[in-house]
Amino acid sequence: MSDDSKTPPDEGAPAPRTTRRGFLRTTAVATAAFAVGCGGEIALGDASTQEDGGAGDAGADDTDDGGRDAGIDAGPPQPVVPPEETPEVGAFGIGIASGDVSTSAATVWTRYDGSAPLAVAVWEMDGESYALLVTQSDCTPAEGGFVHVEIGGLTAGRRYRYAFFELAGNARTGRSPIGRFRASIAPDALEPLIVGAVSCTSNGRGKETLERAGERDDLDVFLLLGDTTYNDGASTIDEFRASWAESLGSPGWMAVRRATSVLATWDDHEVDNDFDPEDRDLTTPRQAYFENLPVRRDPVSPNRLWRAVRWGLTAEIFVLDGRGERRPSTRGAEDIYLSREQMDWLKAGLTSSPCMFKLIANSVPIGDFPFPLAQDRWEGYGAQRTEILSHIDDEAIDGVVWISGDFHFASFGFVSPSGPGSTQREILAGPGAQTGNPGAFILNRTQFPWSSTTNNYTSLELLPAQRRIRVWWHEGDGSVLEVREIDYP
Repeated sequence: MSDDSKTPPDEGAPAPRTTRRGFLRTTAVATAAFAVGCGGEIALGDASTQEDGGAGDAGADDTDDGGRDAGIDAGPPQPVVPPEETPEVGAFGIGIASGDVSTSAATVWTRYDGSAPLAVAVWEMDGESYALLVTQSDCTPAEGGFVHVEIGGLTAGRRYRYAFFELAGNARTGRSPIGRFRASIAPDALEPLIVGAVSCTSNGRGKETLERAGERDDLDVFLLLGDTTYNDGASTIDEFRASWAESLGSPGWMAVRRATSVLATWDDHEVDNDFDPEDRDLTTPRQAYFENLPVRRDPVSPNRLWRAVRWGLTAEIFVLDGRGERRPSTRGAEDIYLSREQMDWLKAGLTSSPCMFKLIANSVPIGDFPFPLAQDRWEGYGAQRTEILSHIDDEAIDGVVWISGDFHFASFGFVSPSGPGSTQREILAGPGAQTGNPGAFILNRTQFPWSSTTNNYTSLELLPAQRRIRVWWHEGDGSVLEVREIDYP
């Protein structure tokens, strides 16, 4: 792998941009559209198929009729009524979001503070045009106003928009902001992708970096690497909800969550600074985490955060929980940083993945850094750290890159100066809104050729034709802080 010098983009290579990567929609394929799980927990087995246009809109003149036929020639498709024709209202105070997308499904989210009947609608896009209504379905907020809806009937690689509507009968009377996401690419597809990432966005601080990310329309997915909100000192569910709302209601987070889907994990501040999971009851902070994020709950282990998502043959993203399952009392013995179940899952997934790139979303760095307090990160759990790094090396698993947060600086380097992990790369993303850590300036430049304390968000261009990952760090004024590349032989 390479390289340690700052590298400008190749001639003709794709670069981050703010114009849509258009796609050509050739046919309208008849597929089932469904919405499930309105409320705080997603019940994946409760899918209910809707008629074209969803519940409650049949015969309404001011809502879409869907445009998908059921095998009957009913004449030309009816025009789609765009959501912009309905006025935006203030009852969706912390915006909308989408997450955990697959080739055929996505979770969409909002928090609704009003009292009108509510529906969600999703459209397939053809460039900037609304080509087709996928579904419009009624949904009922859970306690606290949170709405999670599982949307199906998507087509791999297509781009979508969605909005929540207040209804009066069948009429749309008010709406949320309009969100965007892309369904993940087909299982056999090998094409470029752009993945955004950030960590450490402290409440009360300006989030201009996220506003710049939210202006883009080419991000395929955005990684939340932890410390998305700083809930330190919260104890009741109302306190946690208020803290989450303070963060997510910022213009920066509103913009990013409108612009693309997210994949999220947590770090300590979603609970409390440097919390010990052996001493802390996580019931309430975990509830608040799932309430506020568009996460698809695991039907067998609904409290599990770790999961993997594939984007064709280009990338598999492994999202770790390095906070909630660690056991500090085992340090120096078993060294349980990840539960045995999570560790075995990660090793097996990396080994079996057919994807060219394997991104490991890791809230706290695994790299060998010259800092004290190693007990708060992978380095304090040496046996497990060596286990996973040696597994990747011994199995010759190609295309692995760790992408991490927590340290309040950005960096680009090798995981280890020698031994296990010395050929593996780690990228630190962010901080998005925090005071920079001066530890960035004492790093060994052989192992860490670049670092910065400047607030930023990070984007990774995955370029399978070149077997290359190009990494960009972006400042809050829109300028590019640094560009680095990783080449895989």
